[in-house]
Amino acid sequence: MSTELVPLPPKRESFGDRIKTTATNFVVLASCMSIRYKIAGALVLVLCLAIASLGMITFGQQKKVLTEEMKKRAEVILHQIAGAGKTGLLTKDELLAYSTLKELQQSGGIDYAMILDSRGTIFVHNILAEKGKELSGPSDKAALETQDLLIQETVHAGKPSLDASLPIVSKLGDKSLRVGTARVGLSLESLHQTIRREKLVFAGITCVFVLLGLGISFALGKVLTRQIMILAAGMEVVAKGDLSRQVRIEAHDEIGRLAETFNEMIGKLQENLHMEKYLSSSTLKVIRQRPGLDGQKLGGERRHVSVLFSDVRGFTSMSEKLEPEEVVGLLNIYLNLQAEVVYQYGGSVDKFVGDEVMAIFTDKDSELQASRAALEIQRYVRALNSARESLGKQPIAIGVGINCGEVVMGNMGSERQMDYTVIGDPINVAARLCGAAKAGQIILSRAVAETLDGAAKTNALGPLQLKGKKAALEVWELLDVSGACRMHMRKRTALPVAYCLAGLADEKHPATVMDIGREGCVFQASSPSGVGTNLELDIQLDAVQGLDRVGAIVRHVRKADGGYLLGVQFQKMDGEVQDKLTEWVHKV
Repeated sequence: MSTELVPLPPKRESFGDRIKTTATNFVVLASCMSIRYKIAGALVLVLCLAIASLGMITFGQQKKVLTEEMKKRAEVILHQIAGAGKTGLLTKDELLAYSTLKELQQSGGIDYAMILDSRGTIFVHNILAEKGKELSGPSDKAALETQDLLIQETVHAGKPSLDASLPIVSKLGDKSLRVGTARVGLSLESLHQTIRREKLVFAGITCVFVLLGLGISFALGKVLTRQIMILAAGMEVVAKGDLSRQVRIEAHDEIGRLAETFNEMIGKLQENLHMEKYLSSSTLKVIRQRPGLDGQKLGGERRHVSVLFSDVRGFTSMSEKLEPEEVVGLLNIYLNLQAEVVYQYGGSVDKFVGDEVMAIFTDKDSELQASRAALEIQRYVRALNSARESLGKQPIAIGVGINCGEVVMGNMGSERQMDYTVIGDPINVAARLCGAAKAGQIILSRAVAETLDGAAKTNALGPLQLKGKKAALEVWELLDVSGACRMHMRKRTALPVAYCLAGLADEKHPATVMDIGREGCVFQASSPSGVGTNLELDIQLDAVQGLDRVGAIVRHVRKADGGYLLGVQFQKMDGEVQDKLTEWVHKV
């Protein structure tokens, strides 16, 4: 025996659930709308509700007044009919009563007029064919039974009518005898038409005010949202790392105050960013890792580090020949060169002391990284000096010393002012090695040289007596090391460039140089070019003339950010242009 499964009918959503769902959807939709549309919608809604309420009250009062006027008119007409009807009923004279009804009908607005006898039969009617009929409808019975003026709304010939009835009474001595009923029907069509016309006029005025309200609300919304849009644009700029701009303040309300606060925040961020430049990267790292009071306590911990000291040779004599501003400008070029290389190899500049640089490397292979950094620093300095000498400018030579060992790293100084630095004998030894190094030379301690082992090419210099040390130290000169391959410094930039295939100058394509050096550059393009392709570049750099027709060959290509990064090597560049480009790359 098989059992067939019958699916249950879907559960019907209740009215309350539908209301809740509709309300939720409306809230979601409203939350996605622009503020100006929300303001416009709210103002128009309030305006419509106010006008609708006013219209309901006004039209209600107007209908009431017009209805009262019609009732008074009906009462006056009834008394005239009753007077003529009383005489006609008592004398059986229909002519007089009929004449009265016809005269009243000429005043307009009367659907019907009649005189009923005591039995409810039509004695006289403004339409002769209705004479003698008996009325039996609900409103007719109410009219025959009323003892006083009766006014009721009925329908006559498919149109609304105001029916009024009044008993016709004759007095016989002290007694009153009802001899009949006077009845008239006034058309309500004119009243309704009047109200409809007023409603149309009112609707037109409402539309005008709604449109005016929409215009005002959109203008108000634009005024209110303009400052918000300016503020949002400013936030986008800050999010990209640009702290040089402040938002324009166009309002003096709460939104304007918000913009002022945002500008104050940018100012504080700029201040903090500038302050960071006066702190070593190791100090910043500690502050970010321990932002609380624990990170502000004096003291330190033992760490194994490698220390690199570099010093400018002949700085004193150079200072005597140049103006102070020239000395500072030239020194900053070489200090920036060294700092960039140190950062590239994971080190941190602990401090600048005049023409001296002290850098710390804390990774596991700190000796290798420090050696690579030192070798590239000397290579970059040689390349820069060669370019400066070709341009007839003053070169600078540097000596470097590297040592490693256990030091104390932490907060040193006072509770009011402290510095995150390193202290220990390995620091002093590295400084002495730097002092002993000749121009362009890199001296290593035994500990560093033994750690490098086969990763570096060194030359033993023999024992070296250092100041403050009783015994002479064995030292080595670093000649080469694995992993240090760059000979020339490169600079990140965003220079506009136009490129084309060599020999097709009419088909240039726009691109952006992302990285440039003496020997080549990397630029971002919308389409790729094959490795080995010969290109012609027009690099727009005002500081260096002669980059408008640079030959280049593509060395590598890869996808990046919806485009392609092309690494090219310059071909046949003028020597002077190349030297100027080298100087510009190193310029701070």
